Amino acid sequence: MQESREKGLQQIKAIKNGTYKETEYKMVSRPYISVYSASRKVLIDKYGEPTKTISLKASDLEQEIIAFEASKRIWICGKDFSMNDIIGCSLEDNQKVIKGEVTSTTQTKNGNMVKRAVVGNILLGGAGAVIGGSTAGKTTITTQGDDTVQHDYTIVINVDSLSNPILRIHVGRDEVLANEIVGLMNVIVNRNKKTPVE
Repeated sequence: MQESREKGLQQIKAIKNGTYKETEYKMVSRPYISVYSASRKVLIDKYGEPTKTISLKASDLEQEIIAFEASKRIWICGKDFSMNDIIGCSLEDNQKVIKGEVTSTTQTKNGNMVKRAVVGNILLGGAGAVIGGSTAGKTTITTQGDDTVQHDYTIVINVDSLSNPILRIHVGRDEVLANEIVGLMNVIVNRNKKTPVE
């Protein structure tokens, strides 16, 4: 118990002095104080209560977007920005079309089969009836199910940075999550246009 507490305190210290790396602690057993809770508390202490939180994955700050309206800061998947740094946002959809299933059904025309079997029986007996029946016409009907579109969304956020001007957030098929993130970024971009840069 004491060892877990010490590890937890070391992690909090690393978070506060900026040397914390999430991946270093993911392999360690659960400390006394969870890394997620501690690092989230550090952010809240620094920037105030979050106005909006969007989680791509539960309990992982590297998979969260947190907006702090009062301090005009935004945390985007492990990176800390001023809201003034957000200059644009777009949605990419790398969709693919899944073809519908094709099925074929073959049907024999029964009316002709009976006539051919009767004629074959008269001419050649029982064997003629079988041969005559098997020469009946057949129809094959092919049907295809509806095609479906499989979406694969990525949000592209433009930030005011020469070294890393683009952030990409892949959300897969989750259209609601994609629209929520794009909506938040668009509000920030719109507010940036209305207010002068500090």
